[in-house]
Order: sequence, then C-alpha cells, then structure tokens
Amino acid sequence: MKKNILICLALLLAVSTLFVSCANTNTPAVTTSAPQGSESAAAPEATTGSDAFAVPGDLKFNDSTFNILCTAWMDNGINPFIYAEDSALVMDDAIYRRNAKVEDTYGVSLTTTDFFKSGASGASYLTKNRASGDAAYDGALMGVFDTSALAYQGYFLDLQKAPYVNLKNSWWDQNATADTSIYGQTFYTTGDISYADKEYTFGVIFNKTIHAEKKLEDVYKLSREGKWTIDVLADMCKTVSEDLDGDDKLTSADKYGMIVWDAMMTAMINASGNTIAAIKDDQLTLTLNNEQTVSVVEKFISLCQDQSVINFQHMDKGKTWPEMFESSQSLFLLEYLKALPLFRDGDLEYGILPMPKLTEDQDRYYCGLAGYQATMYAIPADCADEEKSGAITEALAYYSKEIVTPAYYEKTLKGKNVQDPDSAETLDIIFANRIYDLGLFYRVGQMSTQVGKLLANKSTDFASMYASYEQATQKDIDRINSFFESARDN
Repeated sequence: MKKNILICLALLLAVSTLFVSCANTNTPAVTTSAPQGSESAAAPEATTGSDAFAVPGDLKFNDSTFNILCTAWMDNGINPFIYAEDSALVMDDAIYRRNAKVEDTYGVSLTTTDFFKSGASGASYLTKNRASGDAAYDGALMGVFDTSALAYQGYFLDLQKAPYVNLKNSWWDQNATADTSIYGQTFYTTGDISYADKEYTFGVIFNKTIHAEKKLEDVYKLSREGKWTIDVLADMCKTVSEDLDGDDKLTSADKYGMIVWDAMMTAMINASGNTIAAIKDDQLTLTLNNEQTVSVVEKFISLCQDQSVINFQHMDKGKTWPEMFESSQSLFLLEYLKALPLFRDGDLEYGILPMPKLTEDQDRYYCGLAGYQATMYAIPADCADEEKSGAITEALAYYSKEIVTPAYYEKTLKGKNVQDPDSAETLDIIFANRIYDLGLFYRVGQMSTQVGKLLANKSTDFASMYASYEQATQKDIDRINSFFESARDN
C-alpha cells in the first residue's frame, strides 16, 4: 500500500518537475556559494550552475539494470541508493521516490553492490571486473582512497566528457569539481547524487552546559563575526580539565576541554585553507610546506599537549569517545557530522560550529572531509553503455537535488540532528565551504599519515617530518600528473 501511494506521489512529482525543468531552461546562473569573506551561505552545496537538465524524458534503456558499486574503507559506510522497505523514515521515502522516478522515466532497474569493510579497499571489485571483461558496474560510489588510486590507472571515464553529464549544473558540487580536476579532467566528484560525503565532513560539536558553566564567550556570535579561531578554541579548552574519579591521573573517566583523534591534524590544516596537495595551473602540486601550515601545527599540537585535551585513539581503555561526550566529559568534540545522531536522543545539549580559522583575517571558514570514511562518485571506464551510465548518473544527481537533498538537509540534519537555529546556520557555512585535499585523497608519499603521527606523538617538529617525506611525496605527485597529462593528450 505504501509503495502504491509513493508511486502516485512520484507521478505527481513528474508533472511538477516537467514544468520546473522547462521554466529553468533559460534562467540565468544562480550562485549559492558564500562570497569571499562571508560567514554564511544560502545552500548546503557551494554550487554555481545553469541548472539545464538535458536528459530527454523519452530516452529509454529497455528495462535494463543499472548497477552501482558502493564501497568504503569503514564498516559504517553509507549506501545512498538503498532504502528500507515499508519504512516511515523520511530518508527512506525520499530515496525510494528518487529511485522510482529515475527507473520509471528511463526504463532501468537500480541495483547496488556493497563492500564496506574497516581498513580495506573495495577497488578489487573494479580491477577484477576489468580483468574478467565483465562490465558489471554502470556507476561507482567509492572511498576516496579508491577513487583516487583508480583514477590515475585509467579505471574511470572523464565526467567532463560523459554523455549528458554537465558538472556545471548546481546538483554537482563546484568546489569538489574544481579541487579534484587535474589537467581539466574530472574522474570523480560529488554533489546531490550522494549525501555520504556530507556525513563525513568535519565540524566542531560543543557541550552547551559546560560552555554556560564556564561563562565563555558566545561562540555562535564569534563564528558569525569570523572570529572563531584556533586561539579562541585553545583558550576555551584550557578552562576545562578535571580529575573526576580522584585517581590523580587523567583517563577516559575524567573531564576535558576537547576530544580529538589523529586525523584532526590534517583537518585543522584544511581548516586554515591549506592542503597537502592541490591543483595549481591544472597540475597536482605539493602545497603543504608554508608558514600557515607550520603555524597551524604549532598551535594545534601545543594545545593537544595540554592536559585539557585527550586523543581517544591513544587513551587508556575505558569509556569510548561517544560515551565521554554524552556524559558531559568534554566541552568540544572534533568530529564528522555523522556523529550527531549519537547524541540527539539523549539529554545532552549541544551545538555545532565550523572548524576554526587560523586567524581572523582568513578569508572564510574551510571544512575538510575524513579520508577513511568519505566517498566520491565515478563512472567505470569499462561500463557496458556510456550513454546509459551518463544519462542515469545525471538523472540521479538531478532528482536527488529535487527529492533526497531536502529530506537529508532540511528534515534530517536540520530537523533532527541540530537543536537550535544557530547550529542550522552553521551547517550552511560548513557545506558551502568544504575543501577537498587531493594530497589526502591520493595519499601522496603517505604524507597525511605522517601529519597524523605528529599529533599522535604530540610533536611540533613539522620541518623534520616534511624533509623526510618530501621526496617520496613529490615522486607520487609526478607520477599522477604524468598519467593525467597523457590522458588529456590522447
């Protein structure tokens, strides 16, 4: 009965979408990204596009399957293309309606192949697929380590040339396309087609009760005015450090200013607007070694050396980090947004802030992604039908913006996972100012691992670490650029 109702809704949506599509065909470009220096944004994606959906409604694929490979490096990977049968959840309804719209319009049956395993690559699915000559996958949503590694081995189509795909449309994240395109080629990106990458975007969660008890300055006001910085974070953290169990040592049983983990060192570098590697003059370029990065490392690790900060990856056995934060044992928690549902149903009063700036004069806030958890979308180069892969990919992205993104962003994130309008405003800032670090994604020279080890070892000796790994990192970058340059010229 539920599906019959939903199908009717989908048909109604089809009629309304037709009018919307026609109305938007000749509209001027709409910019939803925050301008330089702005601390707010109007939409969850920093996207600028013509919104010209160009997949014909009469294009049919004879009831064929469209199989999407979904992999992640962690057990808690997200498949944004599946839904629970007879579920009352908003997201399940939205995903079902999006899928039904695409399936009914273009004559396909959407299926997925999942591989979510902690610390393991799912890239073998594509490599085995190519070796066997079996074109089993029409699309792929894979962990960023996999998409990056496979991209410079020729496993993906250039999305800039894929039939019907228009990355300038607003349902594709323009920040992602700009940050991941080498020599003008985009072998993977993200946008409305998936909310999985959004779940693994970093932010700062804070305990409102502790904040009030310590009579600290209004952090929302600071954030809005562009004054939320590492120095402010450090000053507030150091007001909280307490041996709750009286055993004269600080463990997971005690109270802290902040809970962190090793990956937060790269996240803090990204928050300053810097990356391990980035696109410069169309090439991947090593960008890590600069005064800002050195300053971030020194400031953040100096803070993490203080007794007010605990690294949950290296703490004594006892409570887990969610248990600690739920029990009001920390003022701040640096985490990705997928952590929010862990706290929403309890008594904890919490708020959300963007990752802090390095200094107030930084042009805007930047928020990076978790390397081991985040995923990107691509089209396998050996897909059975490039026209079908391109058309269905664009359709999934377009109808996701119409149906799934509002359910995720307005009704789930803002409607369930945040507790106040200020945090909802923060989400706008976070999503409009995401930064995609190709040095992290491509794991060049294992530099990101070494940056994390600085935090693990509480060492500020960035210069020695960088000198030790610079040559290997540059070698990886040269190899990647060589492939993309060759691919461009062929």
